[in-house]
Amino acid sequence: MNILVLHVVSDMYGSSKVLLQAVTALKARGHKVCVVVSEKGPLTDALELEGVDTKVIRLGILRRRYFNFFGIINRALVLSRAFFALKKLCKQNQIDIVYTNTAPVIIGGILSKFTGIKNVWHLHEILEPSSFMHCFFGWLINATAKKVIVVSDAVYNNWAGPIDASKMVKVYNGFEASDVNVNLGANDSATLREQLNLNNNTVLVGMVGRVNLIKGQFYFIQIAAAAKAAGLNCHFVMIGDAYKGYEYLYPQLENQIAELGLQNTITNLYYQPNAAALIQQLDIFVLPSIKPDSFPVVILEAMAAGKPIIATNQGGAQEQIDDCVTGFLVPVNDATIAAQKLGVLINNPDMRTRMGQVGAKKLQEQFSLATFNKNIVDQIV
Repeated sequence: MNILVLHVVSDMYGSSKVLLQAVTALKARGHKVCVVVSEKGPLTDALELEGVDTKVIRLGILRRRYFNFFGIINRALVLSRAFFALKKLCKQNQIDIVYTNTAPVIIGGILSKFTGIKNVWHLHEILEPSSFMHCFFGWLINATAKKVIVVSDAVYNNWAGPIDASKMVKVYNGFEASDVNVNLGANDSATLREQLNLNNNTVLVGMVGRVNLIKGQFYFIQIAAAAKAAGLNCHFVMIGDAYKGYEYLYPQLENQIAELGLQNTITNLYYQPNAAALIQQLDIFVLPSIKPDSFPVVILEAMAAGKPIIATNQGGAQEQIDDCVTGFLVPVNDATIAAQKLGVLINNPDMRTRMGQVGAKKLQEQFSLATFNKNIVDQIV
């Protein structure tokens, strides 16, 4: 099969990592793949290293900020240019399937509607039910997609209604444990500890996520403050750069750290290209999202590294984490309770090791990369 893959961002976070895995799996099964993204970046670099035909065309995704007169004109122009460029590409490459990754890439549906090419849509998002974006995307996806792949039960339940249930199929994201060189039970955090000038008795707690209003960096700081007030012997690290347009949050994060007197308690490492390796150097991983995440790849990375996980009790995390077994699920808005659960892990190193081992085993049994590779190719083609 000749497959056209449409994606927007060229970072190496969640949906981009999943796309890279899917494309690699398609190629391994003998399919010819052409990937189109809106910008160059780490993802295009990785695709080119894999020998994937990669092109940069602005795809004109739909975001709330374009809901004004000039924004609508802008989107119409960008989408029309993208449509004709992609239509030409489909003809040149004799495309059989359009694989559209993430809901905002609406050009995939438009292209399919006017060319008759089969469209498979891969949804990673959980949107506010009955909101305009949820209703519009749901209508367009339902009208133009032959099949809709969802990454979790949480995503399925979110879109059931606007999208016919008969079109949706669940494929869990996967991760290969060997990608982070897992050594279960080992405490190999010397490099990061040296960088932060921490002794071996200080428990290292970290989060990885792009800086925006939903990933929970501010909540993470509140948890750090509650942990400090409780006298817990730990240090917190945040890893992740900002989504475009959210750079203004950097000084706000630093101001909150200073206002709470946490300069010696929490360190912001910003973007790190080796985030998965740094997760391995943590003692405890935290995902403090304040809105539901669909099925966070970063949780799979923490499981692969054999780390106990604390995450907010919502979204795909409920399917990944077995509460009190592989980690703890905590409320979205109660830093005191989150810090109490953190304290349980800080004061029980054997529990940390045991939870991490059970989580790594669950990854291998339920969320392996091999399982993902088979399932994603079967559903796309």
